[in-house]
Amino acid sequence: MNPVLRQAVARAHQNLDTRTEHYLAQHGLKVSCRQGCFSCCCAWVVVGLAEAEYLREVLEAHQPEVLARVEAEGQKRLERIAQEKHKADFPTAYFLEANPCPLLTPEGACSVHPHRPLACRGVLTNLTARYCAPGVVPALRGKERAAYQGQLKPWHGPEHYLKRPWQYSERAAQRLWATEQQVRGFTVIAELASLIYLLGVEAFRKALEQGLPAMQRWLEDRGVLGGKWGFWAG
Repeated sequence: MNPVLRQAVARAHQNLDTRTEHYLAQHGLKVSCRQGCFSCCCAWVVVGLAEAEYLREVLEAHQPEVLARVEAEGQKRLERIAQEKHKADFPTAYFLEANPCPLLTPEGACSVHPHRPLACRGVLTNLTARYCAPGVVPALRGKERAAYQGQLKPWHGPEHYLKRPWQYSERAAQRLWATEQQVRGFTVIAELASLIYLLGVEAFRKALEQGLPAMQRWLEDRGVLGGKWGFWAG
């Protein structure tokens, strides 16, 4: 991995954590997220190429068994992207399937927690974790629905997640993508497991070395470029 990009990823992670901690302290908010609480880890996680490279390096060096699991899942997700990349509600439908992230341990902990992506770092809540489980909030009715809505404050959104940390993570990701465009000349933005998997595919790496047009052609030939939820390269 390019050492400049490696440093940029690590710095982005640290800066986001520091900014989030300051925000929580300033507003007296205590998150309820804990190890073993992993409902949000069923979400469709989108990252840039640099973060995927960063995570793959960590897995190759320290957790090859987890990398094998991620690659197997990533290959499956590539097939789904090709088939469903145009569906507007795809991430929501996928979350409701409750597919666990392949980075999770059997105990429900993130195996790469210190190195987890910006998108994961921005998902926090101070309400009970049961609301995070796929399908729970949409299924609330009557008094339960009213009790849930009564707990929502201006700092929440979407739903019961803390709004500001999520916004911080989105902006941090956009800045990181811009940095990669300057250093590499382009970036690739896609689903986490599928991108980690492709970084182990020789043909993908060759296209990466050849530049943006070659990368776009390679992804297009496999049916995963474009669409609302397909790969983006630019």
